[in-house]
Amino acid sequence: MKLTKEQIQYIDNYLIKNEVKYWDVRLELLDHIALSVEDYMNINGMSFDKALLVTHQAFGNQTKVHGIYHGKLMKQGLYADNQGFKDFEKQKQKDIGKKYRRLHWQGLKQLIKSPKFLLEYLLFCVMFYLCFILNIKATLILGFIILTIPTFYSGYHSAISKMARRSLNIVLSIGIIGLPWNIYNLVLLSFNGFYDDQASKPYYILFILTIVCYPLVRSGLKVYLEIFNDYKQQYNLI
Repeated sequence: MKLTKEQIQYIDNYLIKNEVKYWDVRLELLDHIALSVEDYMNINGMSFDKALLVTHQAFGNQTKVHGIYHGKLMKQGLYADNQGFKDFEKQKQKDIGKKYRRLHWQGLKQLIKSPKFLLEYLLFCVMFYLCFILNIKATLILGFIILTIPTFYSGYHSAISKMARRSLNIVLSIGIIGLPWNIYNLVLLSFNGFYDDQASKPYYILFILTIVCYPLVRSGLKVYLEIFNDYKQQYNLI
């Protein structure tokens, strides 16, 4: 026996009420729960309501929660507790974080092996160096803009797209592509704290840092766009 569309929608609403806010996490949970409920109904002969309640407990959620006032029962049923779903989301965060760090590293290795990118990188280094000779401060501002492009790009998506804001995968991918900016910002804070005199600051350090971080920016942006487009397609199919 397969679940009806109404029953599947009921499970989706149940997950929303249990504060599973990311749609991609909810979609994965919906698939797991629907299969589990079907098994309980087909193998054990349970009703839909009973099968869902048992599945709810199997995820580590309580169905009875007592208050502190004389141990009085305060909540019960499917919406008494959602700790199991919170734990599921935390584990997903760890797994997705590892996956995207690996993807970023693999993307970086592929990028630096590409003759096309190496030519691009060489031209960037030459032009950036010429700019640095002509106007140091303007070059540093340009470098800052280059390193923050992925952050601004992802911020733009988050601002205009509910899909992006409500996707755990996309939210975590933003943290990965923000790595060059985080490195630059950390060095910049240390740089300004160590050197008080504006004239004596060795600005070449920031110049070199921008050069080094440029491949990270390119690979991070590529990985982010692949993730964004992949989950945008999935969202459009829901």
